[in-house]
Amino acid sequence: METSSRVEMILDKLYNDPANPAGFAGVNQLWTEARKIDASIKKKDVQEYLESHRTYTIHRPRRVHFKRSITNPSGYMTDVQCDLADFQKLSRQNNGKNYALVAVDVLSKRVFAEPVRTKKSNDMIDAFEKILERMEMHPHRIFSDKGTEFCSKEIIAFFREKDILKYTATFSSVKASLAERCIRNIKQRLYRFMSEKHT
Repeated sequence: METSSRVEMILDKLYNDPANPAGFAGVNQLWTEARKIDASIKKKDVQEYLESHRTYTIHRPRRVHFKRSITNPSGYMTDVQCDLADFQKLSRQNNGKNYALVAVDVLSKRVFAEPVRTKKSNDMIDAFEKILERMEMHPHRIFSDKGTEFCSKEIIAFFREKDILKYTATFSSVKASLAERCIRNIKQRLYRFMSEKHT
């Protein structure tokens, strides 16, 4: 009994800390961080803890698997996937910013994000400029879905000027899967945190 309450205390501390990599995360991430503190903690302990945790079960995603082609990057920061996260419901709390532009390096999975007010070309170009400034080097290729915010003449001209190849999905059903997954993770953690703090 004493052991299980100690394990629960460790998991509580990790899961409810947004600054920790395991904060409001899933089973594997929480288990990895918990084992750094106590190597005897089993994956089953973490699964049972999360199943009893309201904020985890409310925001757990439905898993649907589709076959997709694989992107094989030729090196670090050569290939980047990007997508737009929708935060319109939170725009009043975010100084009128309705979206977040998310870019993910395919090789390292390093993430860059920038708030965006609208999907208009000038706002998107401004966000891309800020993200490119933070990257150690400009990518060779950027891939996105068929969203109009990524396909305007101004956006295409912007990438041409930067000497970056811009690729777009052929079908609307094909997405920038890495960026989409990253957005889902960000939203999951954010909404779990908000549920826990009642904000």
